[in-house]
Amino acid sequence: MHLTVYDAENAANAVAFLSQTRKAFPFRITHVLTDRGSCFTADSFEEACAKLKVIRRTTKPYTPQTNGMVERFNGRVASEVLGINVAGHADLETLLIGFNHAYNQRRQRVLSGKSPVNKVKQHLELNARLANPLYKPAIDGELMAKVDDVLYYANEVSQPDS
Repeated sequence: MHLTVYDAENAANAVAFLSQTRKAFPFRITHVLTDRGSCFTADSFEEACAKLKVIRRTTKPYTPQTNGMVERFNGRVASEVLGINVAGHADLETLLIGFNHAYNQRRQRVLSGKSPVNKVKQHLELNARLANPLYKPAIDGELMAKVDDVLYYANEVSQPDS
């Protein structure tokens, strides 16, 4: 998953997000599935997809189950991250990046006990042509230290006397 927080839901941010995903995933992006929001049906988003040779598909109207995996992940984010009081969008984005990193390292039953990171690595070893030459891993020790700082501050704000 690639997570970014924007102040507005518009076509420019959708195009920026699409561009960022090209560096965020270790595999090539060939398809994108979106809802029918105006930011994803705008000409500029369609042009960006065409320029990047990404096939854009949309979900059927009023059928969130089509996007079930995303809806489930969003529910998990809501239960594990969104209940934490943060100072602003920058702190929320830092927390989301930390959550995403932890999620990708966590072994999952549906992946036969492998973590998403290990499953993708295994798949790319078998299919090297799918590897993304633009990939830049986003996680480093400095970023995780920022996640810890945000969590510490959020805990202090939530429980000042404990």
